[in-house]
This record gives sequence, C-alpha cells and structure tokens, in this order.
Amino acid sequence: MAATSTLTQRPVFTAPAASANMIRSDATDQMPSSEASARGAAIYSQSWLLTIYDWWVLGIVSTYAWACSVPNYTLPWFRRNVRQGQHLDIGVGTGYYLAQTDLTGVQVTLADLNQDALDATKDRLVAEGKVKAEDTRCLLHDITRPLPPSCPKFNSMSLYYLLHCMPGPVPAKTAIFSHLKHNLTPDGVISGASILGQDVRHNLFGRLIMAFGNWNGMFDNRADNAVDFDSALREHFNEVETQVRGVIFLWRASKPKV
Repeated sequence: MAATSTLTQRPVFTAPAASANMIRSDATDQMPSSEASARGAAIYSQSWLLTIYDWWVLGIVSTYAWACSVPNYTLPWFRRNVRQGQHLDIGVGTGYYLAQTDLTGVQVTLADLNQDALDATKDRLVAEGKVKAEDTRCLLHDITRPLPPSCPKFNSMSLYYLLHCMPGPVPAKTAIFSHLKHNLTPDGVISGASILGQDVRHNLFGRLIMAFGNWNGMFDNRADNAVDFDSALREHFNEVETQVRGVIFLWRASKPKV
C-alpha cells in the first residue's frame, strides 16, 4: 500500500465548513490529545511502517506472536459485524479490514488521530474500488472525546487493534464507550480486537513484541485482561459477545444502554 497520499484534498484542514466528505472535529482542534495518545498515533506517520504493516503486523506478528490468524479469526469477525448504512472505523491503520470486506451499501467514515493514516486508508479504498472518494469521510479526532455533533448515527463501528494502543488501565480505555454508544443506532453493533497483557500466555516472540511496544509507547497493555474488558462492555451494552483467540480479545456489543 502506498504510504504517501495522492489526495490533494485534506478535508479536516482545508475547508471552513463541513461537506459531504468532511467532518470537522472541533474537540481535536481546540483540545490537543494526551501526550501518550499522540505519541502512539505519531508512529503511523512513518512511511515504512504503513508500507509493511499488513505483512508484518497482520501477517507475521498476528499469526506467530499473538497466535490469532487474521484471515481465520479477526477478519471474519470484522466482516460479520459491518452493517449496511453508516459505518465508523476508528483507528484505521492501513484500511486492511475494510479493503477485505464487501462494502456494498456501506457509507464509510474513517476516524484517526493521524492524518497520514487517514489519507493512506482512503486512497487505498478508493483505488481498490471499495468506496467512492466523495462518499467517504475522514475525521481527524481523539476518540477519547465525544464525536462532533455533525456525525450521524452509525449502524456499525469497528475498533481493531486499537485499545491496546490507548494509554491507561482498562477503565480509562473503555470510557470511550460512554459516548460512542450514543452515536450507535438502537440496532447497531460495535466490535473490535485487542492484544491482552494479563491472564494469557505469551510465547517468546510475543513477549519480545510486547516489551518493545510498551517501551516505545506503541502499546500500553500490560494490565489489559478479558474480564475487565467484558465487564466494561456490559456496563454500556445489553448484548455482549467475547472470545479469546491466542492472546487476542475479540468482542462485539449491541443494544446500547442509553
């Protein structure tokens, strides 16, 4: 995937008013992200990482360090939980999951702290014919804060390989559900996958990746565990389904408690 965006329009920065493919995040513009969140997101500005992400993270590391094959487990979980209508993808990475999913009848909004990741993901989806540029919106936003009022209600949301990158303990990470649930339709679904640090058995490869990721600020997940995540989800949603594959916590939730 190309690491440098070919788009000439950067919706968040260039226009003073919202249009069909732009959502302006006033919360981000006025209140900078935490240092830890910004440091984790800045990693995705490195072009080499965006170039090798699918092969290295979703291929080698997910299979051999996390013992959770993306084609066998994570990708089917993602596909199962994308609904027709409005879909919000939070923490877009390279757009791999969306690019591998049938998006017929789906209007995509991409949300991330990193403009390079947003541009690269939108470029990829447009180039592969998954979406139309004019129908795909980008939101430069710190997801720890409520979404802008201009956001629609979403039929589905996805947060894949995001929570383990967020700073703080599980209660701090899962506080995002207290506002995200208000942007979900009554029959909508929110799903994701995250690397656990506690109550799972990491192999040597996984321990090395964990040590490096937590050292350089890419991860903050040594205390992340399935019990706390499951409990937090049930505080905000009436229906919750979770499972652990290898060291990956797969989850989906619906029927928000509002």
